[in-house]
Amino acid sequence: MRMHKQKYNHGNLNKRLSNLASGFREAMAKKDYLKARECCELVLVILPGNPTVMGDYALTLMRTEAYQQAYDVYLQMYKNREKVQYTGNWLDGLTEVCGWLGKTQELQRYGNESLTLADQGCRDGKQFTFPSQQPPCFEPEKPGQNIISFSLYGDTPKYCETMIKNAAISHEFYPGWTCRVYYDNTVPAGVIARLRAHGVQLVDMSNETEIAPTMWRFLVLDDPGVSRYLLRDADSLFSEKEVAAVEEWLTSPYWFHHMRDYFTHSELLLAGLWGGCRGVFTSVKALMAEFVRQYEGAERYTDQKFLRHVLWPTVRESILNHDETFHFHSARPYPPHPSVRWKTERFHIGSNASYSEMGGTVENTKSEVATVRFESDSHSVNYRVAVHQGQWFLAMPFFLIEDYESGKLKIGVSTP
Repeated sequence: MRMHKQKYNHGNLNKRLSNLASGFREAMAKKDYLKARECCELVLVILPGNPTVMGDYALTLMRTEAYQQAYDVYLQMYKNREKVQYTGNWLDGLTEVCGWLGKTQELQRYGNESLTLADQGCRDGKQFTFPSQQPPCFEPEKPGQNIISFSLYGDTPKYCETMIKNAAISHEFYPGWTCRVYYDNTVPAGVIARLRAHGVQLVDMSNETEIAPTMWRFLVLDDPGVSRYLLRDADSLFSEKEVAAVEEWLTSPYWFHHMRDYFTHSELLLAGLWGGCRGVFTSVKALMAEFVRQYEGAERYTDQKFLRHVLWPTVRESILNHDETFHFHSARPYPPHPSVRWKTERFHIGSNASYSEMGGTVENTKSEVATVRFESDSHSVNYRVAVHQGQWFLAMPFFLIEDYESGKLKIGVSTP
């Protein structure tokens, strides 16, 4: 691209770039990807091919569904990678966009390469000693020592209602296990009562200040009464496919288990898709607190970075991977299983159940917040939602939308 000479001095140029960088960060925080993309494009007019911007630009192209353009930019970066030091997780971005474009072979290639590079950068970290050659036997008759651990915070149905759904169906999917939820006082009391009614173990973390909420669930590793544990996300549903994979792990000689089931699953150890046996790691709370004290990245990735840098060097030594996407680290295909009951094209192990929204208008157009009330034959619960220009929108689990459409769930909205 041939650039015209700009009539601003060095100071004005730096100010312009600084403003664009601030605009990009603000737009990304608001998930205004089109605005973020425009900021990248303006920077690249001034600094063509800038290695700190190219990855961000490709990401915003992908988030605005310009998949082919994003692929072209990522591929250009890939071809230049030995000559240019690009920043960010751009190889993961190339992997993801191949998924959106249905490029299966390239998806596997780039995803495996990304995981291999991440492994090479972390595997030589501190390793913990395994207490014995064989992990403890699984004892389904003792469900209190087999824990499925979750973190839960906030008052949104995306997490609260999906967590309750998992609690309700856990006895069918995992009869030899007990769900445990680490929560705080931001969760509605009615949600906690419903979880308790389903036999969930509840651990109040309202006074916790040392570790991020996403990491609370890892505290199960410190519990001396736990033999085996699974770590899961509150916004994802159990499935027949997942259970078959876990059951294969329970009869294997491996201490840890991990699953990948989608083209965005390019992290070494996904925080909500792994499990293990207690006894390998010690003082995990202290390890997390120390990691948080020195961590300088985005808070939303704290749990993933902790797993990658602190636990992965040990976990990788004895892990059963189920992964038909990237085939990384001696991965196995998923074992045979009954049909998954969630009849939606968007479902995969670990998928966000709230991929759709509900919304509407409010009577008091000056209000900035509304209360959305869910009512069914068995319960009622209120959720707070932000109002913008008289409109409210709420991410909703697909099964609640189905209940609303069938008349099983009634939804009312009120404002102060």
